[in-house]
Amino acid sequence: MHEVKFLDRGVQLILDDIARHREDPKKAKDVLWKAAWARGYQDVLIPVHGSDTRYEGTLCLAYGLASGRIVVAVDTGERMLTVVDEFAETLPGVGSKVRLTAIFMGEKEKWIIKPLATIGCGLAVDFTVDIGNKRLGDSAWADTLRNALGQARSAENEVTKKLNLERMALPPVEEEPPFKDQIVKLDEEMRARISSVPLTPDEEREKSKLRTQDQANAFFARRKAKLAEQYRIEATHFREKGIPELRAAYDKRQVRLQAAQTEVARVTKLLAENLANVELAGQAAKMIERIEEACLPIVVGDMSPVVSDPRAHFKEIVETLSQLYEVASTQRHRT
Repeated sequence: MHEVKFLDRGVQLILDDIARHREDPKKAKDVLWKAAWARGYQDVLIPVHGSDTRYEGTLCLAYGLASGRIVVAVDTGERMLTVVDEFAETLPGVGSKVRLTAIFMGEKEKWIIKPLATIGCGLAVDFTVDIGNKRLGDSAWADTLRNALGQARSAENEVTKKLNLERMALPPVEEEPPFKDQIVKLDEEMRARISSVPLTPDEEREKSKLRTQDQANAFFARRKAKLAEQYRIEATHFREKGIPELRAAYDKRQVRLQAAQTEVARVTKLLAENLANVELAGQAAKMIERIEEACLPIVVGDMSPVVSDPRAHFKEIVETLSQLYEVASTQRHRT
């Protein structure tokens, strides 16, 4: 048997539920239809509550009833879903991207809404305004955000120049081999140097007088012992004095190296973030035109913080435009 996930004729079902709770459905009917039509729907659906029921979309309506319950509508891009419930936490503003989830509190069925992306910068969206008057709203927000993005991008460009100068001024960072490997190499060089020491004049004369194999074996045994003793003396001196001095110098170089690496990493990270911000500013500026074309019912509030310090609110500007762009992109055309 096919599982029913949605109930159609949702507007009427919502109104019937409101009436059963002895609340006035007249205003709710008006805002529900306006929100549905504003998003291009001819009706809404009611999701059937279930343990794994979860939907994401744009919050298009949050209409409070006298009892404290709230009529919520979420546009998933495919359908407008509507529920009525009491929400313990304050709901995000209309236009926000949200997740609508069904839960159980004991044996009671409940719905919760979690914000995923919100609209800031002093802007809000109201899908319950008269559709015919959508073009009459305040459109100055677009120019305000364009100017703010332009200022933020100019500031980021200056930061780019500064960071590039810092990067060019940084000394080259070259890692050296581990200290142990260096000591092993020096020991090998010492062994090679001692073993390649030429014969002394006396040894040359003694070697020229060698006549038998036994004489030769004895000669080279004495020379081998002499070189071994020379290695022992130099190795002892190297361990007692050379290695501690080399280690102290190595540790100092490592401190300088780590400081240089930290600075390189810092400048590189800042430069990457800076270049990403410059790119984001360009992309966000292009979003404004698409948002304007959609004629979203944007309500303008206090944008002075964005105007006074665009760079400090850069992230908020980009996130706001990204969410408005998504709302505009999922706008259905009414048939």
